[in-house]
Amino acid sequence: MYQSTASIYRSVQHASELSDAHCHLNLFPNPEAVVKEAVAHGMRLILATGGCAKDNLQVAALSKGEIVFGIVGIAPDFALKEADSIDDLKALVKGSGKIIGIGEIGLDYKVAKSDEEKGIQADAFERQIRIANDLEIPIVVHSRGALKETIHILDRHHVRRAMFHFFEGNGKEAKELEERGYLMSVPPVANRARKEAIREIDIKNVVVETDSPVVGKTPMDVAKALEMISKIKGIPQGELAQITTDNLREFFYI
Repeated sequence: MYQSTASIYRSVQHASELSDAHCHLNLFPNPEAVVKEAVAHGMRLILATGGCAKDNLQVAALSKGEIVFGIVGIAPDFALKEADSIDDLKALVKGSGKIIGIGEIGLDYKVAKSDEEKGIQADAFERQIRIANDLEIPIVVHSRGALKETIHILDRHHVRRAMFHFFEGNGKEAKELEERGYLMSVPPVANRARKEAIREIDIKNVVVETDSPVVGKTPMDVAKALEMISKIKGIPQGELAQITTDNLREFFYI
């Protein structure tokens, strides 16, 4: 049973920096109010993530806020209709000093309905990896039902910096990511595989996210992810909050 979000925040906000590694800030009715509330509770870093052309433009605008940085890309569920928008990403990144990664990009075999659609997703994924490599910035990966294929593509393109958003693999698969130096982003949702993955890898390869407002209600729900990790790793939540924020800053050079 989770503690209340408020009680967890009271235990960490005065001693630590909090961060949300993946949130869809532009989907909130009032993003500025969401950020203001998060800052009041100790949040010091939010990565606002796009996924389609419209979202990417909104993320670019929101990333001008003090604690907000942007991640832009064409997600696999938009690859079929918006592949042409991939060509706009490089200019979008270069036109902003606070877009720090390409994402969320990858493969989603629960969305793809045919081998043809899987191929379209893979092509979009690889095109965006090449852009990230050219710009020398990390990628944020969406991988669902296709981890083996995702890792194969990353290896083929020699990707050194990748953060796996809402990682759904088991402990063995988490170790594969750790061996490559990738980050595992933990959402505020507990299940057996996720707990096993957290148990298996070093805390230096872990960050926390909310995927809000899609999954978490607000960026403040990183508290639930911190509580889950704390129980597994035996690390106080305040210390974890700072570690995961430091991991995020180091990985994205911010």
